[in-house]
Amino acid sequence: MRQCLSYFAIAHKAGKCMNTPNKEITSTVPRIAASFDLGGSHNRGIVQIYPEGVPIVIAMGPEIADASPDSITHSFRQLRPDSTWVGIGKDYYVLGALAKEAFFGTPAIKELKIHYGLPKIAGLFWLASCQLGLGLNQPVEAFTQLLLPGGEIADGVELGKTLKPLLKKGVKTPSGQLKVKLLNFSTSPEGSGIMEYRHRALGSEFDKKSIGLLMLGYRNASFLLSSKGNLAKFETTDLGMSWLVHQFVERTAVGLSKDDLRLALLLVQAQNGNQNALRSISRKSTPTGVESDLKLFNSVLPPLIDDYCRALIRWVKNLAVLDEVLICGGTAEFIRAPLTQYFESVGIPIVWNGGVLLPKGLDTQGLENRIADVWTAHINYIKMLDGHFGYERKQKLVPDNYQAPPNINLNPAKDLFSVNGFKSQTSNRNHNSSN
Repeated sequence: MRQCLSYFAIAHKAGKCMNTPNKEITSTVPRIAASFDLGGSHNRGIVQIYPEGVPIVIAMGPEIADASPDSITHSFRQLRPDSTWVGIGKDYYVLGALAKEAFFGTPAIKELKIHYGLPKIAGLFWLASCQLGLGLNQPVEAFTQLLLPGGEIADGVELGKTLKPLLKKGVKTPSGQLKVKLLNFSTSPEGSGIMEYRHRALGSEFDKKSIGLLMLGYRNASFLLSSKGNLAKFETTDLGMSWLVHQFVERTAVGLSKDDLRLALLLVQAQNGNQNALRSISRKSTPTGVESDLKLFNSVLPPLIDDYCRALIRWVKNLAVLDEVLICGGTAEFIRAPLTQYFESVGIPIVWNGGVLLPKGLDTQGLENRIADVWTAHINYIKMLDGHFGYERKQKLVPDNYQAPPNINLNPAKDLFSVNGFKSQTSNRNHNSSN
């Protein structure tokens, strides 16, 4: 490929705002590089102190709910790594597990990813500051990359323009006022990092092939085509895991919730042969009723999966003629067998997860291949930053012998929300450039 596919997006206006000269790679305030992916099952990111720090994975549930300051005061009693709240101007949002537990928040799957981009990115910056041990007693400088579906790249550029002054002014959080100076905000197409990873693996052979990347996520399915080294096509459809969940709820019609994120995991377990996996979602009050539901669940699932695979294959058939296909995303493992059968039948080799090997010690959140896209995109982003600053990296981003430190515990706080909307900063954490 003539150029990293992720650089295709960095060439947009938001990616041109690299206004720091090469000599200023160091800074008097903490400086981080972050790559974020606002997924339907997790909001996740790869963050590090730039340039010397080792990257870490951060993740939080996708749920979000708007709320009043008074409601947050009542519900948010202690710091917890799976939840936070942010105040942006007069608007307040709860993110993660608490959004679902106390505010009936949802993953907002139907909206574009950029719809709640401001609070979700602010929440990830708060989590990054906690896990990198930065505290909030001084501003942070950040180079930031956001992964988006190809059709939302232009909207992502506008999001960056809106995000920059708001983060600079400050966002209220459980730990104090979060201030981030965005030195760069770039948007990259989902899947572009994995495609470039495959390019590096194939070398010059990559430019001779027509390679498709099929990414099956919770929210949707997307297809990226590289034709002889050029980005030729990007398509998206609603056939993600959420489609399966919604169809399962409608076909069973026993009062299940489409917003219950347990369903996706339990459907996978049932598909893998656990006949009792779906027992816990029954809402019946008697053993006979539960058994009846379980029988229904296990009878509905096989034809539903068949319908899903047929729909997905019909979509893929009409997209391109391929020399090989890279299949990625958490939903891909769910239907690995039928996808393998189809592509083998038409003579198209499959490279699962693009051949991406995650470094030991990186995946401290247990997300496995679900971070392959954001990880490979982060590699590209760091290469771009290093090239801009003329920084010569002496070792791998994650050294072979690296052992990740435990996540920083978030100790309970007595006063998380004072009358002015946020508690005064009392953190004594030291800056740490290695974790």
